[in-house]
Amino acid sequence: MEIKEIRRNNLRDLMARYARNGINQHEFSRLVESSAPTLSQITGDKSCRNLGDNLARRIEARLSLPTGWLDVFHEKLLAKPFDNVAAESDFQPARLKPVVWEETEQDREEFVEIPLLDIDFSAGDGCYDIVDLEAFSLIFRRYYLHKMGVPVNAARIIRISGSSMEPRLQDGDVVGINTDDTRIREGKTYAIRHGNLLRVKILIEQPDGGVIIRSLNREEYQDEQLSYQQRKEQLIVLGRVFWSSSSW
Repeated sequence: MEIKEIRRNNLRDLMARYARNGINQHEFSRLVESSAPTLSQITGDKSCRNLGDNLARRIEARLSLPTGWLDVFHEKLLAKPFDNVAAESDFQPARLKPVVWEETEQDREEFVEIPLLDIDFSAGDGCYDIVDLEAFSLIFRRYYLHKMGVPVNAARIIRISGSSMEPRLQDGDVVGINTDDTRIREGKTYAIRHGNLLRVKILIEQPDGGVIIRSLNREEYQDEQLSYQQRKEQLIVLGRVFWSSSSW
């Protein structure tokens, strides 16, 4: 990774860390003696400028970071378990507090809400209606969606049911799908409409135009093979899976 990308990613992470502590982009820019438009141009999805040496060193100095900190890739550090617990006492209140999205002043240009996708199948005529349930959404960084090649307006979330994709996906998990990516590529996982069922499966295209529908839990679920004609009549690819949650 080039140093300009390392600096950009580190700056994004710094700004997100400060945002979680209630310091928005404008306050952060004043803290590092810069401006919000400058930082947006550096960290935005379509960044049009790099983080130069002078500003990098000033940010490090203003935030009491070692010189050159922004130039080095950093693993995200996690607090060690029970670091805040005194040996002679019961558990102490945690230092980390949950932050409610609506109560923060984070830059809404950096984050997007992806809605849960509800699909109502109409029997007989092969059509289906897509409805966004506004009551359920998850927050994603625009940078992550851009990195995964997912247009913001094409990202949706659906819920998994059943055990056919275990151990990777559990019953009740949710997955993110790119509704712009419907071309079948071997080994990729897709949300599909198969008949009147909404399913998440691995698809393998065949030379004759047919397709194999495969589950990860192959001990309990056998491959299903559709001919070219069956594929045309029964299968609609809704989008490729690019993200998943995991239940425990």
